[in-house]
Amino acid sequence: MKRVLLASFGFDIDYVLRRLATQRYSRVVLLGLKTREGFERVKKAYSTLSIVCSSLKVDCVLEPIEPSNMLRSTYSTLLRETQEADEVEVYLTGGPRIVVTALLLSTLALPRPQAEKVKLVVEGEGFDCSMSVNLHSLLEALRVDDKDKQILLALEDERLTLSEIAKKTGLPKSTLHRRLEELVNKGLVVKTESETYTLKRYIEIVCLE
Repeated sequence: MKRVLLASFGFDIDYVLRRLATQRYSRVVLLGLKTREGFERVKKAYSTLSIVCSSLKVDCVLEPIEPSNMLRSTYSTLLRETQEADEVEVYLTGGPRIVVTALLLSTLALPRPQAEKVKLVVEGEGFDCSMSVNLHSLLEALRVDDKDKQILLALEDERLTLSEIAKKTGLPKSTLHRRLEELVNKGLVVKTESETYTLKRYIEIVCLE
C-alpha cells in the first residue's frame, strides 16, 4: 500500500518527525512557502529532515509554493498525490498559517474519488492533543439537507430504533428508512445487528494526560 504524508512545512521539523516516529509512510511531501527571506530557512530545516528520511528509507520531497499561485499549486500537488496513492494523510500542523489554510481549502475541493483516500490530521501546538478527520465523511456531512440534519441530531450520543427516530423527528417511517440507508452508505450512520442506528464517529480527538 502506498501511504503518503502531505504536510504544511516551515522552520520547525519536530511535528513531521513525530509523525515519522509513530506512523509508516511510503512518501512524504512537504509544502514550503517560497518567500525571498524565509525559504532558505525552510530548505535548511528540510535538509536536516531529509537525513532522517534517508535513514528510514522514506521518499521525502520539498515542494516550493509560490505565494502568488498558492491555491493552484497546493491543489495540483494534492490532486497528484491522491491520484497516485492508496491513502493520504494531510497534516495541518507546522508551517505558516497561510499554507495550512491553502492546504485545507484545497483538500475540501478534492473530487470524491480522491477525497475518499484522505484523512486530515491536526496536532496541538504546546499541548498533547490530536484530531483526525475522515475527509469523505466530513464532506458528506456538509452536504446533507435539513431532514438529514434532523436525523443526525436525533442520533447524537444515542442508539435508536427506526420507531424511536421517527418519534423524535416526526418523519414518516418510509421516508426515514430510505434516508437512514442513504446515511449509512455515506458513512455517517451505522446500523447495528440489533436493528438500531447510531452515529459513525468520523472525527477523533485524542489527548494525552
